[in-house]
Amino acid sequence: MSTSILLPMATFPDKTPTTGLLGAFNLAATLQATVTPIVHEVHIPDVRSLLGNAIIDVPEMIAIAERRSRTHADELTEAAQTVAKRVQMEITIRRWRGTLGEAPSHLARTARSFDHTFLVPAEGSWEQFDIAEGVLFGSGGPVWIFPSEESTGSIETVAIAWDGGRAAARAVRDSLPVLGQARDVVIVSATDDKPMDEFLLPEVQRHLREHGLKVSTQLFSRGDRPIGTALQEVALEVGAGLLVMGAYGHNRLREFVLGGATKNVLSHRKLPILMSH
Repeated sequence: MSTSILLPMATFPDKTPTTGLLGAFNLAATLQATVTPIVHEVHIPDVRSLLGNAIIDVPEMIAIAERRSRTHADELTEAAQTVAKRVQMEITIRRWRGTLGEAPSHLARTARSFDHTFLVPAEGSWEQFDIAEGVLFGSGGPVWIFPSEESTGSIETVAIAWDGGRAAARAVRDSLPVLGQARDVVIVSATDDKPMDEFLLPEVQRHLREHGLKVSTQLFSRGDRPIGTALQEVALEVGAGLLVMGAYGHNRLREFVLGGATKNVLSHRKLPILMSH
């Protein structure tokens, strides 16, 4: 049975970086997965104001923005088809038209009928950051976040960020099919981040070894580095091509407020990251 992957792509105001698509498709091909790209073509509601229209031509501005979105959609469709052909993969591309505000919840709902979601957010794009947040906390499944620059991606060595928490345990379970294809699995854990139940580290080692995995552990000190940065740097130091970690957030007034590590890795990706909540 093939793993199914949803790949949302944004067109406005920032376009999903095509340079990051190769890493996503390469890893999908390694997993022998099927990829369904979904291109979001933006709809901007008509805001009519006699005073506003007298100063600037609002309908024309909307038309320009929507034309830009359609152009980007065409470019992304062509780029995805080119990269898919490069890795010898057949894909069927969907298009969805909706507002920027509707995108996070719509894509989260769509992702619920896929095994995994791949995202390649543009650096500094708050709209794509909101989509990543919405899918992470609303899809109910694992989400892969890829760097925006070109990368090949590898799962020969996989690092697992372990703090003993519920989200980390969920990420381990969600990643087991991926870990089964790895040569080495390295548990990376900070000794100076937050209190951790010492009982749980050997237990997760046992759990992974019972699945036939070759497991080692790398303890490290984060020092004055943000924990998300430290985790990625240590993962790269041990030769990992993928970091597995839990996505952490607080539910306040029915909206999620991201935890520090989650926010940091979403904003600054150094390697592909598989996250679960």
